[in-house]
Amino acid sequence: MDDSTRGRRGEVPGAPSPVAYPWPPPDKVREKDRDRPRKRIWVPHVDSELRALWLRTDLALAQADARDATVPAPGTTSATTGTTAEERRILADGIKDLISRAVNAAHRRDPVPGRILNWWRGTLVEQTYHNLHMARAQIIDLLPEEEVNAEIPGVVARVHATLHPDDTRRVSQQQLYLQPLADRRAWTRRLMEDGYEALDYRHARLRNFRNIVLGAAIVIILLLTATCVYVTLHPSDVPLCFAEVTASGAPVASAGTVLNCPTGSGVAAPSGGDVLVVALLGLLGGALAATVSIRKLGGSDGAYDVPVALAWLKVPLGALTAILGLLALRGQFVPGLTNLDSQEQILAYAVLFGFAQQAFTSVLDRKAGDLVDALPTKDSQPGGSAAPEKLFPPPSTKDGGDAAAEQAGGAQAGGVTPPKEAPSGRGAARTGPRARRPAGA
Repeated sequence: MDDSTRGRRGEVPGAPSPVAYPWPPPDKVREKDRDRPRKRIWVPHVDSELRALWLRTDLALAQADARDATVPAPGTTSATTGTTAEERRILADGIKDLISRAVNAAHRRDPVPGRILNWWRGTLVEQTYHNLHMARAQIIDLLPEEEVNAEIPGVVARVHATLHPDDTRRVSQQQLYLQPLADRRAWTRRLMEDGYEALDYRHARLRNFRNIVLGAAIVIILLLTATCVYVTLHPSDVPLCFAEVTASGAPVASAGTVLNCPTGSGVAAPSGGDVLVVALLGLLGGALAATVSIRKLGGSDGAYDVPVALAWLKVPLGALTAILGLLALRGQFVPGLTNLDSQEQILAYAVLFGFAQQAFTSVLDRKAGDLVDALPTKDSQPGGSAAPEKLFPPPSTKDGGDAAAEQAGGAQAGGVTPPKEAPSGRGAARTGPRARRPAGA
């Protein structure tokens, strides 16, 4: 099939114009675009998901048309999806429009924000995933019953992993399987929307945390730069040297004061290079702390690389704490340690103070770990440490809804209460992330 005509199969008179296939054919891809390296690792992953979703939309539409081909009256409601042919076309075009928006955002075609602003706000990432998630939810109304049943375990697992344990929307698989098909579709679609929305909210929190860490890192880098420039030009204003003393603690007798400085021992006065040497060794200590932090946090498969942001904070902070630590020793803030006897001791303490900031920034490590762990993965269990829910077999499809009614009666006798009613429309009352999600997240 020609790519230019994809999505036009079975067009109904009066239906909205089909959505154009958003991917160019391979022979139309420009050479420079084909050879250009992909800096955003999430784009190929989401692009393949969008292609598969487009294919599933076409397939579900064709299957519904084939199953209803024996119905002679036009406009008759399908026994498979509960919709007419025209309603299915409208829904399919809406799903493809969402997919096209996601594709355009992923490939930076629409919108086209500035690179720095997009990186800071996550405009393209958020737009891509919001449209992808909404398209996944809407396709539930096109799928046959067996595929709707196949979606239920994943939907329930996502809801249990993202919503509060006391949230009334945390229903079980069996409660959904016992509903009539129409209600089952409505519940599955709404729970999928709510689960993805909670997931998007957690990603927004992770992005905001990364931005706060990077903002703090920028401020520290500016302060460190200003400090190094000033002390280099005026080394006597912030001396980092220690007077050379005898074994009894008395100053060494000489014509002038003998100092042990980061740049050398036995010098007469501090030099502008002292602060640069201390800052460099503090950077090494901060880099060591960042390595420990990254080892604990591990990698991140998302669009927001929090471990790298923490590294950007820890490395310059190590240089700043090295300078402040030596000043604290000179000011005799550490009981029993008021003087360093050699250049080597000064350099060793600079590295030690650079690494010591890990004692304060470990709080940020724990916060980052909590935010990353809050994002459910395919290997995570619903509800955290709780045992995964038993996978109940879906109801039989014999004679329409008779089997579901039979199982519902048996479940009620056994103490299983299905949901009272299916959620209806966007105005349904809800609790959780939608009510508290900040604007623009």
